[in-house]
Parts: sequence; C-alpha cells; structure tokens
Amino acid sequence: MNFVYKGFILLFSLFPFIIGSELDYDGWLQIRLYHALNDNPVAHFTERGNITVSSIRNGVSSIAQAGLDPSQLTAMKTLANNGNKYRLKAVIRTSSGSETTFLTSVPACHLFGTELEDILTVWLDIAGEPISVSQVSPGPCMLNLPTTKMWTTSVQIRSPDAGPAPDTASYITKIENEKAARERGETKDNRSFLAKYWMYIVPALIFVVLTSAANPDAAAGGGGGGGQRQ
Repeated sequence: MNFVYKGFILLFSLFPFIIGSELDYDGWLQIRLYHALNDNPVAHFTERGNITVSSIRNGVSSIAQAGLDPSQLTAMKTLANNGNKYRLKAVIRTSSGSETTFLTSVPACHLFGTELEDILTVWLDIAGEPISVSQVSPGPCMLNLPTTKMWTTSVQIRSPDAGPAPDTASYITKIENEKAARERGETKDNRSFLAKYWMYIVPALIFVVLTSAANPDAAAGGGGGGGQRQ
C-alpha cells in the first residue's frame, strides 16, 4: 500500500513537467502554396508562393508570393461574378520530416473586398505537427477588380492551450496530513452505522433475497409435506 501511495504521488509530481515539455517543443514549417483559379469540380492548381515559419513557438515567418498577372485577375473576377470560391492548397513540411497537404477555400469576392488580403491559420497538435489549415478573408464581398496585384498574407500558428496544472503541492500536503492524523488516531468518523458498513450489509441482503427466491416453499413446505406422508 505504501508503494502504491508513493507511486501515485510521484505521478502527480511529474505531470506538469510532462505536459510542459510537450508544449514547449519548437520547430519550423515550410509551406508551399498553390491556388486554383478555375471553377471546375477538378481544381487546377498553380504555384502561388512559399512561407517559412522559423519558429512555431513564436510564429515568426517569412513570406514570398508572386503577384497576379492580368489573366489570373480575370479568372478570379469570373469566380467572384459566379459566386464561386477561391481554392488554396498548402503543402506543409515540418522539422520532423513529415509532409502533409491541406485544402481550404474562401469566397473569391471577399478577396476582392480586402484588396487580396487573407489570413492563413495553421493548427498544430500537441507534438507540433500540423493538423489543419484555414484561410480567412473577411471581405466585404465585392466584384470590382482590386487596385493591387500583390497578395497581403498574414500567418498565424495555433496550438492547443494547456489546461491548468494540478496543484500537486497542496494535494500532497493534504494527503500527508490526513495520513498522519489517522496514525495518531485523531481522525473521527461521524458517519452513521449504515454509511460505514453498507458495503457489508447490501451483499448480505442480496444473498438473503436470492436464496428466498430460489426456494419459495422452503419455510412452509416442511410442515405440509410431513402431513401428506402420514
């Protein structure tokens, strides 16, 4: 019992450090962006640019994107006029060597309304690996061509928030105080008789009920049977 107690205390003591080591992990991301300017069910992706996130912990990034040429602007205007979406593909390579492709989209008219400004959010799991990418352009929806041909992109890195760490110091102190009080005999149990011993009383009652149900004529059947044999 003492061994289990010590193991339990050790586990709770190490818990904040285990969580902290996972959340403190840092690394980098290389993101290649491709966009589809056609409205066909099968997207035709062409290269848009590259993003390098040098630190996923603080979100420092550098962005290199080419501007849109006249034909691309015309294609985007067609998307906006038809109420279609601008589709984006992000291929992310991480410092661990993994590579994952994500798809996202935004109404094309919203990009016109923000002068080709968008926000890319990369969501990471607890190990620092990307699990989702979302593109947002708040709009408003406009059909006029933008006054610029250059993208203005912001990159956000999001990871799961760590929950509150357990107050292990106070909990350990409480357990030790209760243990010391029990050893000194200072702890009083003010519970009723049933509250103290219900775990013994209930099985006994169940046994009696099951025995009676299995032999319903045990008590009365003895006298009646003797009369029949006479």
